[in-house]
Amino acid sequence: MVLALAVLLALPAHAGADKSSSDRGEAEHTRLSGEIEQLAERQVWSGVEKKFLELEKLGVELSYDDMMHGAYAARALGDMSSAYARLKKAAKIDSTKEVIDWLYAIDMNYSSVDLVAVPPRNVELAVEEMPFDPDQRIAVEKAQATVGDKGLYTGLLPKGNYVFAGQPFTVQPGIGVRIEVSPKMKKTEGIRVEVQKSPTWGAGDGSTPASSPDSAAGGSPQ
Repeated sequence: MVLALAVLLALPAHAGADKSSSDRGEAEHTRLSGEIEQLAERQVWSGVEKKFLELEKLGVELSYDDMMHGAYAARALGDMSSAYARLKKAAKIDSTKEVIDWLYAIDMNYSSVDLVAVPPRNVELAVEEMPFDPDQRIAVEKAQATVGDKGLYTGLLPKGNYVFAGQPFTVQPGIGVRIEVSPKMKKTEGIRVEVQKSPTWGAGDGSTPASSPDSAAGGSPQ
């Protein structure tokens, strides 16, 4: 009894508090994951996104299912950049065929763009031909709405021909495009094209994308 008391007294004062905080975090993680699962089953993706962001703020280790639900929500809301980032984290937890094929499909059909207009007023992003694929279509529509609201967009766009603030450009997989439009810049200086490594998701983590004809053909697996 005396020995046990001595051991307890020797423990740092914050040890119990840290364990209690960790337990609360895990309990909240379990609760939010359950709510996300229920919302995902009903395809309430805006709700899934909201709960997923709450989950990220907990600072606990998220599961493969957490990451995949977050990716599904981001895709449904047109945020393919967040979907891609969450898929990469999911792949590090478990490199399933679904997540690898989906990452490969994004690499083969999208590329990063950085669009900035100064001043950000009356700016539009037009696409020569709206994609038929529903995931790609909503990604374009999301980018167009962001440009209309803020005069800028940074993220992934599906391959195709576009016009931003009067400046035409082409999105090709593996080629990053940066366009800055300003009255102070000459027209010929309004576009900058930077070559990127692609696919980039597996760099440095030992992963290898599955070369699946099915996944490469579309925007992402269903």
